[in-house]
Amino acid sequence: MISTSVEIGSPPEVVRKVFLDFSTHQEWHDGIFKKLTPLSENDPLAVGTPIHCSLEGMEFEAMITENSPTCFQWQGPPVMGITGLHSFLFEPSKVVKGGTTFTQKEEFSGAISFLMQPWLLGSKLNAGFQKFNADLKVRVEGL
Repeated sequence: MISTSVEIGSPPEVVRKVFLDFSTHQEWHDGIFKKLTPLSENDPLAVGTPIHCSLEGMEFEAMITENSPTCFQWQGPPVMGITGLHSFLFEPSKVVKGGTTFTQKEEFSGAISFLMQPWLLGSKLNAGFQKFNADLKVRVEGL
């Protein structure tokens, strides 16, 4: 599993709103997440809805598995025998009064998923998640 967190000086509902506005991500983030595009017009962020993920070096369609006030999550398809459950968590901070602990994590499964540890093949993902977290923090706190 890869897990990264950042403390953001705004409430969870504000951080979540900025995060879910996928059309603006390219204005404030130029790293791992190139473009996230929900593929349903009726209820684009509903559980069970596909989302097209254009990431640095790969593209795939994932399925939204949770969209609650505290978590947005998708399940990616198998890639070379590895699948990933990607979660974005919006929790009240215990460090920053009135703030948010934003956590991004990927839980891997599959026969060779052990290769995706942060100190092996997962190091690039770990760095990409940290950059996204930092960019989100700057965006939200700059509003």
